[in-house]
Amino acid sequence: MSVVELADELQKDPGILAATIDALREKGLVTFSKGTLEMDARQRIMLAELLIHNGRDPQKISRFLEWQEFENFAIHSFEENGFQAVKHLVFKSRIGRREIDLLTWNDTFLLAVDCKHWLRGLSVGRMKDAAQAQVERANALAERPDLLIRHGVSYIEKRSVMPLIFALGDPRERVVDGVPIVSVSKLMSFLYGISPVGERFRTFRVKDLSSQSRLS
Repeated sequence: MSVVELADELQKDPGILAATIDALREKGLVTFSKGTLEMDARQRIMLAELLIHNGRDPQKISRFLEWQEFENFAIHSFEENGFQAVKHLVFKSRIGRREIDLLTWNDTFLLAVDCKHWLRGLSVGRMKDAAQAQVERANALAERPDLLIRHGVSYIEKRSVMPLIFALGDPRERVVDGVPIVSVSKLMSFLYGISPVGERFRTFRVKDLSSQSRLS
């Protein structure tokens, strides 16, 4: 619906706006305080997720979100579930410079996360490319135990890095080449439903510190 169409509908029935605001408030997607309607970054993400879930175009919805917003939301989401997180991890590897959007971990899992605004509508080939790129980053990170220790990751000798793509809206495929693609609404069920010893997803054992090549 365009702005003009919305204005016409409101003229016909002003109650539409009040009903819409009430519905959003009930879902916790907006806050009404001192006569002002407010929406924080988390609410913007959740509203975008709801609109995409209800069939709106993910590309159009994503234009109203800054990519930094989505990354910050991702950090908050993992931290709410007991994970520690480091954003924009840049490091050297044997095959060049690498950057991971989000490194996050708890006592059980160590995840290399790629944050995507949207994936719905992408071709199978492009989704495979995104998954393969994250596999390469996760593998490179597994060869840098010194870096993981520096950022506070414990029990390095028992760790494996799992590549993961965190997306706004449900993807067509939830696993691509062994890489899980997890939407905002499915994150909690994913985190509490996966096994650290399962074979469905790609993982890379962290290299022994004593055998690591010298990289800074």
